[in-house]
Amino acid sequence: MDETSATATRTEPAKRRREPSFASAQQRYVELAKRERLFQAVFYGASDAMMLLDDHRVIAEANPAAAVLFGLSVEQLVGECLDHVIVDGSETLPAEWTEFMALGEVRREHRVDGAAGLRTVECSFRARVQDDRHLCIARDITDRRLLEDRLAQAARIESVGRLAGGIAHDFNNLLTAILGYTELLLANRSAGDPERQDLEQIQQAGQRASALTQQLLAFGRKQVLQSQEIDLNRTVNALLPMLKRVLREDIALRIDLAPSPAVVLVDQNQIEQAILNLVLNARDALPMGGAVQLAITQVTLTPEQVPTELGNAGGPYVRLRVSDNGTGIPPEARAHLFEPFFTTKEFGKGTGLGLASVHGIVHQSGGFITVDCPPSGGSVFTLYFPSVAPAQSQPSEETANTRETILLVEDEDSVRVIVGAVLRRHGYHVLEVATPHAACEVFEQQKQTIDLLLTDVVMPGMNGPALAQRCVGQKPGLRVLFISGYVDAPASPALHGAHAAFLAKPFQASALTGAVREVLDRPRQKVSPV
Repeated sequence: MDETSATATRTEPAKRRREPSFASAQQRYVELAKRERLFQAVFYGASDAMMLLDDHRVIAEANPAAAVLFGLSVEQLVGECLDHVIVDGSETLPAEWTEFMALGEVRREHRVDGAAGLRTVECSFRARVQDDRHLCIARDITDRRLLEDRLAQAARIESVGRLAGGIAHDFNNLLTAILGYTELLLANRSAGDPERQDLEQIQQAGQRASALTQQLLAFGRKQVLQSQEIDLNRTVNALLPMLKRVLREDIALRIDLAPSPAVVLVDQNQIEQAILNLVLNARDALPMGGAVQLAITQVTLTPEQVPTELGNAGGPYVRLRVSDNGTGIPPEARAHLFEPFFTTKEFGKGTGLGLASVHGIVHQSGGFITVDCPPSGGSVFTLYFPSVAPAQSQPSEETANTRETILLVEDEDSVRVIVGAVLRRHGYHVLEVATPHAACEVFEQQKQTIDLLLTDVVMPGMNGPALAQRCVGQKPGLRVLFISGYVDAPASPALHGAHAAFLAKPFQASALTGAVREVLDRPRQKVSPV
């Protein structure tokens, strides 16, 4: 074998060994290219904002979602420090970055001021995904946080509302006796009696206490609303003189009514109180003068625009908006606006129940309320109520007044005694019992002579509606008048029958006798048991 052949023989195995290595490298290159394309597709096609950062938090790469979130183009983001695109990032990120580099993975919440305004984002950091590159995934959680805050606030309001409702109910029983006896004493005092002025002061104090308990009940959604179909256009027009009186001369009042009747099912007195509270709140936000606007509009809401606690019932709504151009509401106060006894006013200048009662009235009426603070200043309170078609009113007939017999059922002794005394003074024959079971026994014996069942709603052993149902079952057409400090919403249908009515505690003697007479004078109809 010559030297050339020997050399060829030696190099042939080495060539065969290099050929597989070249093929493996080429295959690895193809796989790397495939992985690169996959990374590009995931990175640039992700719906969450994704960025690659260097050790100094400078953005090396960013996807289109990041550009949308931060309100910048991809070109503007690349080369920018993350500290500069996150609100307060220069203050918070350096310390967090040290922790992140030590742990390798952290999750933090930050705020960004992008095209959609100030948003809350959850940033997930993962260290060294490639050499000195670190991954940041930012997800907009603003809507989720708002929903969580709304649910937490609803739970907080519900718990405090139960407490407030229970306290107010007990006070209403006491106030019913105080106001009732005061009115009886006043009836026996002439205008010149030296004790009359003292009694009138007691009566006024009792009435102020009654108004306070009604606000507590409204907040707790425990009051029984006398709901009726009303046109908010007419309600606001009727309130106009009062609203002008409570506003100062340096505050302009503007009213924009709906072009057609804006009919809703609410309590007339309570919605007037809610409007007045909102206008007073706007007035207090205008120490240097300004403008308050009330606007009524008929709108159609999608299920997504209605809070989940209302069952996402989309459809026609009446929107009542009360806005001002005053000082606005501090961000730290907005989460507590509807909590009872929370106020931003000086000590002695507010009870903290105004907005809480508005919240309760609106929600108990099947609506909801929102609060906005526009960048231009001021605040906007928007009330939404389900729109209803107006019903046709039916003329009533009058019947002759006679001396009727009333079965009075009330477990609170002081209330039962004063109610019985008032009714007897007006010529009624009253049968008093303290328990529903005693009432059943009396009714069984004297049902032919009993014209009206006057009963408390919440009692031990049996509630008022159940008692009424049992009595009406024995005597169809029996008139029923319920009295109570509160009833959990929604109220029982038994409270609103053709021969049934409701009177909220505390009440004055004149209100009691008026309600009794109204129920007894209703035309007799053939009705099913309540």
